[in-house]
Amino acid sequence: MSSRLLRNAHRTLLTGVQKHRGATIDAGELKRDQNWIGGDGRVETARFIPPPPQQARDAIDDLSEFINREDRGGIPPLIDAALAHYQFETIHPFADGNGRVGRMLITLMLIERDVLPQPLLYMSPWLERHKDEYIDLMFQVSRDGAWQAWLSFFLRGVIASAHGTIKVVEALQDLQQKYRQMFQTARRSALIPRIIDLAFEQPVMTVSEIANRTATSYQSAANNIAPLVAAGITKEIGSHPKLIVFTEVLDAFRIDG
Repeated sequence: MSSRLLRNAHRTLLTGVQKHRGATIDAGELKRDQNWIGGDGRVETARFIPPPPQQARDAIDDLSEFINREDRGGIPPLIDAALAHYQFETIHPFADGNGRVGRMLITLMLIERDVLPQPLLYMSPWLERHKDEYIDLMFQVSRDGAWQAWLSFFLRGVIASAHGTIKVVEALQDLQQKYRQMFQTARRSALIPRIIDLAFEQPVMTVSEIANRTATSYQSAANNIAPLVAAGITKEIGSHPKLIVFTEVLDAFRIDG
């Protein structure tokens, strides 16, 4: 866990994103100008002002040292993740995209601590639904040292997000089984089940992507997509390139936890 890793994550998440709010956003680079949170667009009325750019690099290095420390004093991994996430958001090291990188950091830490075997905890929807409380509680930590309220909130979010993940996984498993049963006949092409399984990895693809990932020709892929379209499992959108969209799979990911 390092500044380099966080900058690479920021580069991946922000490359190609439209620049806005007047900030100079360089994907993968720490902020060059002072940023702030809240207010009416002026730093003078900001609710919170993170460290200035010249201090952000040192602050991130300090955070990395905290995350990587060998003696963690018996602090549970979830509490550690809550502390690190707060500190990252307080540093606000990038011109934009801090929230996305900060939420990714939670999952990454839990994987590194062997709490999660895979990146299955996705807290963004829950935090977005409780955005005002989320921001207020982090501000209260900065202003009053109100750690207990923040930690309680964070753990509630973990619980709700974990339950939401379970619902999504169960819905996807049921959907995959239903699709397989629909096309498990001797007369069906063996390529169709492969396309169905692929849809649960990537619910929106082009015909060319399906052909490449199933090691078949474009025409063969198109021919095997046609029965899926006829059955309502997928639909075709646009042209050049035509998108093959598995809407029910996408909808399953949107289940409210």
